[in-house]
Amino acid sequence: MIKTTVNNEYRLRMTGVALVIAAMGAWFVYDGAIGYPNKNKEHTVFVEKLQELREQMEGELPKAAEWLKENDAGERYIEQFAREAGVKLPSLKIEDIKSTQAKVEGVHNTEPDARKAAAEAARHENTLVEKLMQLPYDDTALMTQFAFAVIFFAFAVLLVGMVVARARVKFTADDEGLARNNQRFAYSELTDIDWKEWHDKHIVRFVFGGSKWTLDGWHYANVDDIVAQVLAKRKDLTMPEKPAKE
Repeated sequence: MIKTTVNNEYRLRMTGVALVIAAMGAWFVYDGAIGYPNKNKEHTVFVEKLQELREQMEGELPKAAEWLKENDAGERYIEQFAREAGVKLPSLKIEDIKSTQAKVEGVHNTEPDARKAAAEAARHENTLVEKLMQLPYDDTALMTQFAFAVIFFAFAVLLVGMVVARARVKFTADDEGLARNNQRFAYSELTDIDWKEWHDKHIVRFVFGGSKWTLDGWHYANVDDIVAQVLAKRKDLTMPEKPAKE
């Protein structure tokens, strides 16, 4: 008796992909539960130091150009401020400062009306203050990480489920006929064999009247042995030769 089993290559590849996807899902959970909240906590300390600086400067904060001004050691003032305050400087905040400085310079270079230019520059500077005070990740960002985790975990479970489903379908061939789990046909009931995808995809279809069983070598092992057994019992159903490549 010849029995099919799940193809090792198929099982290992699908399981490997599922593990990678599950690991990515776990990473999303980590970001949503630990990584992002920790970054928000770090930024909260940064904001507290900014508030202290604002009080020292009588309600003001340095402008973008002042934040980017370098000392003799080539260190920007914003970097010096963060270092002396003992806080970690969010990299995105430096980009916000650079962007604001570029906008302010652009306003002064393109707006001939000094009063309008000053008002527009002040608006950009106020927006910068808001960005500096803003947490890197809000509740929506946190929930998005968990949503992605659910999607990735579901996909991983789906892949494993596909392997399990294949494993529960077993084909057997003995001296009397073919069987698929509890369903059985004698070789004499085999009316046709569909070879259309055999040579290219290793897929064969056995036709028993109104029933058609599909067996492929990607999902199952021992397919060649079952095909050989069928052809030995039904010599009238021959396998066509592989067509020559053009």
